[in-house]
Amino acid sequence: MTATHPTSLLYILLALGGLVACDGGEVVLDDDGIPAAAPDVCEGCNACEIAYLPSDERQHVDGGVVYPDTPPASGNHDPCWAEWGAHTTALEDENWVHNLEHGGVVFLYNCPEGCDTEVNELTAFAATLPENTWIVTPYSEMERSFAAVAWNYRTTTDCLDVDSWQAFYDFFADNAPESVTSMPSASCLE
Repeated sequence: MTATHPTSLLYILLALGGLVACDGGEVVLDDDGIPAAAPDVCEGCNACEIAYLPSDERQHVDGGVVYPDTPPASGNHDPCWAEWGAHTTALEDENWVHNLEHGGVVFLYNCPEGCDTEVNELTAFAATLPENTWIVTPYSEMERSFAAVAWNYRTTTDCLDVDSWQAFYDFFADNAPESVTSMPSASCLE
């Protein structure tokens, strides 16, 4: 299979649904002969995962939401969305899932041992993206160190690869039930 653009192979693989494992640049086929790797999206890291996590629910609900997957990629969410931009304290899932519903992309990190260099690199990368379309926030509820999340899609890895995040953002930003252009830049959170 040949891809002329990094996201075209990603799209084909994700259109098949389910989990796509990435392993250092080689295309791996599962027992049914379906591609199970996206080397041009994950070639910078030795191991990453891309998951298709759709939800039929996307209602505004008050109070906490329990998501079946962490980090979540869709589902019911708080009526108040999270402020766009970089955050140094963790945001509530149900707030930034609202941002996902409007086509935003959320970049998460979990570094109990510290990863200031990577977080600074991630934040600098995100700052090059159009404003009011992205969030960077810590997230302690995931096993891996980094994740990029858009409506229905999530990729996770243990190393930061901003080229992969750029491909993910290019494909998934503003590709959700509602557009980022329909969302005010200021949140209703206090």
